[in-house]
Amino acid sequence: MSNPYEEMRKMSVSDICKSLGAQASLFVGLGVLLWWISDRPLTGFVTVDLRQIALGIGLGLAMIAVAAAIFQGLPQLAEKLTRLQAKNFAFLEKRLSMPVIIFFSICAGVGEEALFRGGLQTLMGDYVALPLAVIFSSLIFALIHFAKPLIAIIIFAIGALFGVVYIWSGSLLAVMIGHALYDVYAIWFLQKEMHRLKLFEQPEDAGLADQEPAAG
Repeated sequence: MSNPYEEMRKMSVSDICKSLGAQASLFVGLGVLLWWISDRPLTGFVTVDLRQIALGIGLGLAMIAVAAAIFQGLPQLAEKLTRLQAKNFAFLEKRLSMPVIIFFSICAGVGEEALFRGGLQTLMGDYVALPLAVIFSSLIFALIHFAKPLIAIIIFAIGALFGVVYIWSGSLLAVMIGHALYDVYAIWFLQKEMHRLKLFEQPEDAGLADQEPAAG
């Protein structure tokens, strides 16, 4: 299976937005389908109230605070994690604006939580113990990111956190909001660090201007 991140690098920002929007729509559709297969009313898939919104904001801000403290206190770890993700996020060379980062994050938060927590974890929980459902859905969640092992472990842990919060709160909206808020920070920080460290590969024709012209 080809890595979709490699294709994203070749796309314009507008095309990336369209692609991510389509992916989010697909993920939401699959999540709703799995929810429906589990014989639950569609009206219960996502509900909205102030408690859930506040919980989601609190979850996202708490995750951002923890990540920021770790990156600030352990700069070498932050650099290592950035370098490990450089290939998959090479499209950040385009320096995405904050509105685009927010759009990306909403697509990920809504689409991925709809599929992996609202759909897959819920359906799996009808057939296996809830911890196994969390583990299985989080594993698939990590695998679809095509990340290197250390990053995949972190993604798995984040997915498991969302899964536990979803079980505890019963709120898909809360984990969607928390996921989206955290991704805003994560993408912004990763873009900033990748540019600071100058991690983007040079074009294939880089250096040609330095070559001596052939005698003629």
